[in-house]
Amino acid sequence: MKLFTKRRQTVPEPSPEELAQQLAYRTEQVHFYLHALRVFGYFIKEFSFDLLEIGADRFQKQIDQLITSLTAEKPVRSLKRVLEQGKARILEYVQQEKAYFQEREAEFKHIIELLTTGIASLTEENKVFHARLYQRSSQLEKITYLNDIRKIKEELRQEIMEIKRCIRQKQSQDAQRMEALSRQMESLKIDFEQAKKASLTDGLTGVYNRAAFDQYMAKLVEQSSISRRSFTLILLDIDDFKRINDTYGHRVGDRVLIALVQQCRAFIRKDDFMARYGGEEFAIILPDTSLRTALRKARKICKTIAATRYTVDELAEEIQKLSFTVSMGVGIWRDGDTVASLIDRTDKALYQAKRAGKNRVVSERELPS
Repeated sequence: MKLFTKRRQTVPEPSPEELAQQLAYRTEQVHFYLHALRVFGYFIKEFSFDLLEIGADRFQKQIDQLITSLTAEKPVRSLKRVLEQGKARILEYVQQEKAYFQEREAEFKHIIELLTTGIASLTEENKVFHARLYQRSSQLEKITYLNDIRKIKEELRQEIMEIKRCIRQKQSQDAQRMEALSRQMESLKIDFEQAKKASLTDGLTGVYNRAAFDQYMAKLVEQSSISRRSFTLILLDIDDFKRINDTYGHRVGDRVLIALVQQCRAFIRKDDFMARYGGEEFAIILPDTSLRTALRKARKICKTIAATRYTVDELAEEIQKLSFTVSMGVGIWRDGDTVASLIDRTDKALYQAKRAGKNRVVSERELPS
């Protein structure tokens, strides 16, 4: 019999409840890390400048592809390879961005030096010019005090007046030149702003166009996935718009579109976003708005439009009134939504409103599951 034999301590196996708790904890950790990965991907894109010269758009797409690959169910070895490739691409882009700004900095320094030298030279030349003229005029003016040369005195006075007139003329020309340059710069600034606005605005109604809507939606969905702040989307379509065009003509149809936008603007906030989605269909995005609030606002718009009567032609002998209605679908962003999934649900709600008789608002929650 062995007196000092060590007993082997057996570790008790975890119970099913403990295993379930551990699994839930690990699952929660995985979801958190995946969310953190998407957050960092978003911030990397936000920190990169929109510089087409160094392929910023391509870099942002590569970041999206990197996040998609890293969040996919793949073997660890494959994920490590994807990560290394992603790190190399990010570092490469950072170096490109640094080099780009260093080159631009050098260019701006050179331009500033040229401008500074030119302005200093011009200022000095003007000073010298004015000083010489005034010095000359002073000397000439002293001669006019000689009473024995009256004829020369008169001529000298006229010469002095002419010199001073030239000085005033040059000063006036300089001022006009600077004012014209200032106006030209302001005009270029206005032209740039107008061109930028025109590229994102619907020419007829004045609201944003489809391109602006796509950009805003993509950015808002990405921001919401990070901040968890929800927003609602309203899609509205004019009922029987083809009949309006066929009956009254496209000119009246255009006026109907403009009138619709004016009615909607009376109900939306400054931070809300309205765009012409296509044809007679419009989209309204309401940031930080619940589905209930959006539905209430949509119903007010729908009711107001249906109750309004418009004069077709005020100059016609017989006054003819026109009214129209809209159908609306309302959806709300949910965690995990993409742009396509949110638009798809909202569009189905709009279609349901059309099928149910038009002139009504349907929420995504009313859709059959």
